[in-house]
Amino acid sequence: MRQLLREPLVRFIVAAGLVLAVLGLFGDRQTSDDLTIEVTLADMQRLASLYASEAGVAPSPDEVRAIVIDHVRQIALAREARHLGLDQGDIVVERRLAQKMSFMVSDLVEIEAPREAELREWYDSHKEKFQRPAAFTFEHVFFADRDDARIEDALLSLNSGAADDWRRMGDPFILQRQYGDLPPREIVRLFGSGFADAITNIDANAVWTGPIASAYGAHMVRLIARRDAALPEFDAIRSAVEADWRSATTRLQNEQAIGEIIAKYKVEIEGVSP
Repeated sequence: MRQLLREPLVRFIVAAGLVLAVLGLFGDRQTSDDLTIEVTLADMQRLASLYASEAGVAPSPDEVRAIVIDHVRQIALAREARHLGLDQGDIVVERRLAQKMSFMVSDLVEIEAPREAELREWYDSHKEKFQRPAAFTFEHVFFADRDDARIEDALLSLNSGAADDWRRMGDPFILQRQYGDLPPREIVRLFGSGFADAITNIDANAVWTGPIASAYGAHMVRLIARRDAALPEFDAIRSAVEADWRSATTRLQNEQAIGEIIAKYKVEIEGVSP
């Protein structure tokens, strides 16, 4: 008997019986379909699964009972709110319903496998999406004061080889002192556009250059390597091309389906002539 009670489905059934007993204390059962709240075993399993995913453990029978009672409470209050028209003109409700309808439309969209020629055409007409950006690998010595008297001597010391450890030179820096394969947009985000422009005009060699101003101060910079922007061959990124094609095609078909829904309605905007 104990083993039987450990079975999840049996626990749901037992909990369901207890729920009905508790709810029966609040009033007589109604026979009208509109006043009937049906909670199936599938509903209880779904609610229990949601609880388990959030809590990390399966709910006990008492917890299942509490979950189901809360579910019934939510449905009852929602129905009463609709009966009173409280859902009308509520932008939060409207947005949620529109979102659910959008998800439903998306689920109904079926995308056929693209032809090879179609993918190559997509690649050729959207090359900017697949362009591999330039990237820069560099080291820098930071000075918080752009007019720091140490800057000139530091540059001479760095390029003469007299500096024992460039990492100990300058002032402490809140970010990194070395960066690898950093694209221009990230350099702009981290240091500002002026610094990024200067980096792109430096040759990759062992020479330290500077000072280069940033949003933080001044930097002595040594560009270790640079990779120019390039477009990978189609065959090398075919899967990425197909993924992009599918995403764009799905969005287009979704918008077409939503457009057809909107077209069923007559839209009247006050003060705007049709």
